[in-house]
Amino acid sequence: MGCSLNNCIRFFNFFLIIFFHKPLDAIEHPSSLEVNSATKVEYYKYWNPYRRVLEFKGEPQSFFGQIYYRATFNKNNRIKSVTRFGKDKEAKETYELLWSKSGARSEYKIVFHKEGNVSRIDSDLFSNQLSNVRSGWIAQFRSRSDGRPKEVSFSDSIGFQYFSYNFNYTVVREDNLFSEVVESSYFNSDDEFVGRHLLYWEKSGFLRMIQYFNSDNSLIETQEFIKDKRLGEMIRILTDQDGKELERKIIPYMPPDKYAYRYEWDGKNVIDRGLQDIGSLNLALEFYTRSEEALNLAENNLRRVKEAVDQANERAKNAEKLMRKAEKNAEDVDEFEIKMNDAIEEAKKSIEEMYDAEREAEKARLEAAAAKATLEAVRKTKEMESYAKKEAKIARKEARIARKEARKKARAAKRALQDSLLGTGPKSYFTIAFGQPIIVGQMLKNHTAGPNFNFGLGRKNMYEIFGNKIDLGLEINWFDFESNIEDETVQTLSYFIVANSNPRIGWKWIPNNLETGIKLGGGLISPGYGFTLGTSAVYNLLPTPLTIGIYNQFNLVSGIISEGEITYWATLGLIFGVNIQDKLASVFDIDLPSIFDIF
Repeated sequence: MGCSLNNCIRFFNFFLIIFFHKPLDAIEHPSSLEVNSATKVEYYKYWNPYRRVLEFKGEPQSFFGQIYYRATFNKNNRIKSVTRFGKDKEAKETYELLWSKSGARSEYKIVFHKEGNVSRIDSDLFSNQLSNVRSGWIAQFRSRSDGRPKEVSFSDSIGFQYFSYNFNYTVVREDNLFSEVVESSYFNSDDEFVGRHLLYWEKSGFLRMIQYFNSDNSLIETQEFIKDKRLGEMIRILTDQDGKELERKIIPYMPPDKYAYRYEWDGKNVIDRGLQDIGSLNLALEFYTRSEEALNLAENNLRRVKEAVDQANERAKNAEKLMRKAEKNAEDVDEFEIKMNDAIEEAKKSIEEMYDAEREAEKARLEAAAAKATLEAVRKTKEMESYAKKEAKIARKEARIARKEARKKARAAKRALQDSLLGTGPKSYFTIAFGQPIIVGQMLKNHTAGPNFNFGLGRKNMYEIFGNKIDLGLEINWFDFESNIEDETVQTLSYFIVANSNPRIGWKWIPNNLETGIKLGGGLISPGYGFTLGTSAVYNLLPTPLTIGIYNQFNLVSGIISEGEITYWATLGLIFGVNIQDKLASVFDIDLPSIFDIF
């Protein structure tokens, strides 16, 4: 027994030596390079992981001395894994993809088979500062909805993370040169910020500039790329943190990858509407299913009864034949009596089976009748439900119409009350307003926005167009945008002709003496011109002619800083005024041409 125990210990030690001396790569990733003979395998010259695109299919021998990819596919013919082979025909890394059930989304990871620099995956997104990977390491990606990476972490085969990257994508809509800026930030194993770089892409898809920053977020290096299509070359200019040029070099001209980032990517929205509830029809469908089952059971019972009746008839025929044979061939009375008794027994059995068959047939007929009644009930239920839905729909429609008419009459009564309080005839007005710009255009971003003042003089209810009362007046505005550059300071007056209309909403929660207005106008603004659009809510302090309210105004102007340049700003402020009944009638009382009678 001692020898046996020693042999067991030796075998166990031998097993431990073999197990712990096995390479980690072979233990953790045995399937990265092995391919099942039943798996679909194809070879390609091109692979884009961000768009999951393979192109230029061929055979391995046709890619001699070139980089190529081996792809495997799952049972749904979706890409399962892609392995990149170098010019030496050795596997470098494998992309392993995991798809959603619908096939609309997928995530992937990369298993590295050779040590080296991670920039071999993407020379733009990754930095040389944190880039070294070893055999057996794994890069785990998290993608955006358009397929581009959002986060990626690099860890070894046992799960220890060494460094990670985060990516942000910003669309530049107002720049004539760039279409998108991509930020790549990198962190060490303790998730501490190490550095970042910004990629500036032109609208044509060319990389125009890269800026590198250290952990203090200070610029340390800039690479600028200038392309020349005519000469078929590209110049890379390297500058330091002070803008001093360090290197100018001609590099090969590389046109943009047609499958790479489409930087103003709009994608496709995946809508999963899920299952729709059918409500009370579930009960009807359940009855219908039960009736179908009952009918099938009745058909089976009828089939069995028919077979039993046929067997009973066959036995009766045999009994009759036996009795005749007994009568003809009987040698004595005893033998005839025995055979006669046998025939009687056979006849009794046949009669009993016939009775049983009749009972089964009657039961089957009852079940079939019950199934038919259930089916009729289902049909009636569906018809009643359809009728009820139709009537409910008509009732809801009539209720909506009645409610709409009631609200319409209530708003008309509200407007009539407002007209009785505020008056519908022409009257003059004078307003003073001041406000602060809250939104300014790009040209005024570096200016200090001061308060805007507004002086208005006009006449209310001067015209009527399509049943709406129109106010007409003159507004004088003072605009103040101070700049550190003396020539770009904007301090000027504007003279706008404005038309104002009161929508007369008539909602019940709006006070009777509150007027809402929509203003549209245009005119001169030294030294250019401009247009204005605004809204207001003015409270009439009845019975006095004084008014107070709030307003917002959007101004679009041209030529105030430089000729041909257009800018804008939006202002929010307070407005004070007074209504003067028919004091300026001689100034604003203008007869319109007959062409306006159509309104």
